[in-house]
Amino acid sequence: MQITRPDLIVLTPLFVLFVLKFSFKYREMEIMIEIGNNWGKIIEILHKGKKSNRFFSIATVDDQGNPHVTPIGHVFFRDDSTGYYFDAFSKAMPKNFETNKRICLMAVNSSTLYWLKSLFLGSFQTSPAVRVFGEVSEPREATEEEISRLKESIKITSRLKGHELLWSDLTRVRDMKFTSFSPATYPEMCEGLW
Repeated sequence: MQITRPDLIVLTPLFVLFVLKFSFKYREMEIMIEIGNNWGKIIEILHKGKKSNRFFSIATVDDQGNPHVTPIGHVFFRDDSTGYYFDAFSKAMPKNFETNKRICLMAVNSSTLYWLKSLFLGSFQTSPAVRVFGEVSEPREATEEEISRLKESIKITSRLKGHELLWSDLTRVRDMKFTSFSPATYPEMCEGLW
């Protein structure tokens, strides 16, 4: 297709979206922050993301350098920039950990009310998403406290048929230690959040 009016490219919505997406991506890549004293704020965003999505996305890399993203629902966090998840269903993640234990865990607050309120105000009151970077441990048996915490988080589904099928055999966990994070940054709407 030959373009006869290049000035129209600037006005097309797709071009505008491309430019906005590129600028968001560029700004996100700029920001990599040590966790330090931000863990409390990060935990708040992680919990809001879990509440609105029911899972976290965990990215790993295979031995060929290919990224792999897995949704994991049963992730729990501690107060010391660590956490754990129940290691049960993923086939790719354990294999990827044989060569690279680095992970990126992402949570997004996708609550419709949160987004509508933020768009109405023209700013986010809290970050809409966060990525935390770290490493995982070897798998280990879950403690009684960890299993109890899991059971508490899924008790609402205890009388459903799928409950027993999915969650009756969750006994192994992997610990996660986070060292840095990268918040979602949208121009102007996220100003002053970090």
